[in-house]
Amino acid sequence: MNEAYMKIANSPVMWIACGIPLIWVIIQAIVYYQKSKKAALAMGITPIQISHATKSASIASIGPCFVMITTMLSLMLNVGAPLAWLRVDFIGSVSYELTGAQMTADAMGIEMGGPQMDANFLCAAAIVMTTGCIAWIIFTLLFADKMEKVNMVMAGGNKALIPALGAGAIIGCYSSLTVDRVFPIGPNIWAIIVSGGLMMAMTFYNKKAKKQWIKDWGTSLCMVSGMISATVASMI
Repeated sequence: MNEAYMKIANSPVMWIACGIPLIWVIIQAIVYYQKSKKAALAMGITPIQISHATKSASIASIGPCFVMITTMLSLMLNVGAPLAWLRVDFIGSVSYELTGAQMTADAMGIEMGGPQMDANFLCAAAIVMTTGCIAWIIFTLLFADKMEKVNMVMAGGNKALIPALGAGAIIGCYSSLTVDRVFPIGPNIWAIIVSGGLMMAMTFYNKKAKKQWIKDWGTSLCMVSGMISATVASMI
């Protein structure tokens, strides 16, 4: 990869261009938090409960954020820190962004990380990564307020089934992501065994112990433990 390309990808202009929409994201987060807090108080949820929920959610996000930061390094090496920061903060999926960048390189007949990468690739990759996820945004815009009706239709009008459907969808999504990383069998399987076993152990223990820190830190601890175990297994 040539030095001139990295200077463009990490130039002040790119930092400014990518920083402006990120400021808007931060503003949105603040507005949403204020509105959700107001709605929670109107529903009778106490300020203490809101504080506990906010704390738990913040701590639980450490694990996923740690994973994204470590995997984002590869994206930064190919499209620069500003664009990688922007795309991951907007979508939150490094694998999607890497796929978009790789597809761009393949279409242009160049190798990711190779000396052929230039400003044309950077512009094309930014367009592909941005436009490739527009369908998600449009779907959310048009159907987010109608999802309750969709849930009722899928549950056959039985409200009691809606939580079960949601839990099943989450289990299915994470199972798909997990199995995709397991085969062929390799060091990655230890991440599943260790993190899954630790989560089960903490869940059973906390049924009696009722420790708040386990609820707050459980997900992050399991994810980090899984990453460490897979790394150690790959070095053996």
